[in-house]
Amino acid sequence: MQANTVAAAPSEGEAILRVNGVSRRFRSTQALDDLSLTAPKGKIVGLLGRNGAGKSTLLRIAGGMLKPNAGDVTIAGEKVYDNARALGKLCIIGDTPDFGWLTKIGDLFFVCRGLFPHWDEKYARELTERFELPMNKRMKTFSRGMQTGLMLCVGLASGAELTVFDEPSLGLDAVLRERFYDLLQADRQRNAERTFLVSTHLIDEVARTLDFAVMIDVGRLLCTGTVEELQKGYLSVSGAPEAVKELTNGLTILKEEETAGSLVRHVKLNHPDEQAVIEADTRVRTAPMGLQRLFVFLTEEKEAQRHAANG
Repeated sequence: MQANTVAAAPSEGEAILRVNGVSRRFRSTQALDDLSLTAPKGKIVGLLGRNGAGKSTLLRIAGGMLKPNAGDVTIAGEKVYDNARALGKLCIIGDTPDFGWLTKIGDLFFVCRGLFPHWDEKYARELTERFELPMNKRMKTFSRGMQTGLMLCVGLASGAELTVFDEPSLGLDAVLRERFYDLLQADRQRNAERTFLVSTHLIDEVARTLDFAVMIDVGRLLCTGTVEELQKGYLSVSGAPEAVKELTNGLTILKEEETAGSLVRHVKLNHPDEQAVIEADTRVRTAPMGLQRLFVFLTEEKEAQRHAANG
């Protein structure tokens, strides 16, 4: 499957989240344009795109906070807008923490016990230790990183059937970022029915964690599928310049880089058999296309198509 095609949608029983032809305009800005996508159940799904791609608008619609101009969003087969039962399966951790009148972590966890039917208090308190958070310190004195860490604790401990993290690493140092993604994978392994949706523009950072990815740009679907499906048909080839050029002659060269006498070509394959031929040649090294690099190439390709269409 080529990454610039749309993968087959999961069946009704497999998809926890469905976005069906959703459009949303803010005055002269078309934030979402007839967007359709699915998130398969029991997976870690990446909602990937640039700032301004429409990710936050989509999450507000999915959380019932904003009504689309067209289309609808369903969770476990139920429309979310003005539907408490559907929203009861959801926990959204936004990128701007707001604790309101709550003073300490214990106060926040007290509220969470009432909000989330599957809230795990013991796990929540264990997580505060993992994120190095003081239980008795006033939350308004927390740094941005501490606030982010606390909300990640809430998301993980919520037990929600669908848990969404919007830009989850804002303010976190490198150690805590890696810790969060490790915890995310561990939680998914403990509960195979639970789905996590991670919305971010930091694609390289989240890539190792994902089972499934949805890439959007300018409010439209760019591509969707498992990580393996999206990488299929693309290859990074490196080695002596003569060998790389010989083996990639006739392929679409997406980008070419030269370093210390070695040539790297990121290519789009014309046929699956070409990958086996290249990989069998000992003069070169090959690697799957990274998701971030793939996203950049696909975005640039779509931009070129739009510019050509507009003359």
